[in-house]
Amino acid sequence: NLNGVVGEAVATGRGGFAFSDALKAKGGTWDDASLDAWLTNPRAFAAGNKMTFAGISDAQQRADVIAYLKAAK
Repeated sequence: NLNGVVGEAVATGRGGFAFSDALKAKGGTWDDASLDAWLTNPRAFAAGNKMTFAGISDAQQRADVIAYLKAAK
């Protein structure tokens, strides 16, 4: 569940999910810029993370996902 993720600290608050050490070490907050970087290439955003998602190359699609996440509270 990603409702309310915008504005949260990275790698926290997701109901007991076991975040990777790489993502925990990244720190910061999920804002437009960090979400865009994550959605572009999760491996580059936090090298060594557990995410198998390859990313979204299309900038408009990433913007649409971010807008959805911002609206899903």
